[in-house]
Amino acid sequence: MAEKRPKFKDSKYADAKGKFKELNCNDLANFMIKSRKGNKKAIVGSLNQQIVFSRKKNPAYARKMKCARNKAMKKLG
Repeated sequence: MAEKRPKFKDSKYADAKGKFKELNCNDLANFMIKSRKGNKKAIVGSLNQQIVFSRKKNPAYARKMKCARNKAMKKLG
């Protein structure tokens, strides 16, 4: 079962430097679009990773990441 656990992957994009925690849902979506240059796959991958690794320890943070993912997807079409 341990083999199926996801592994944390570092992004090739610039470090967010705490922006994931301090920005609200909409601002985080805008930051992700800008910093990932509109790359949907990179945005969704980053936010999904945050959701998976924090859904049990910090459910409120995971909900915020889901919100940011949904907003970013809506803005990108």
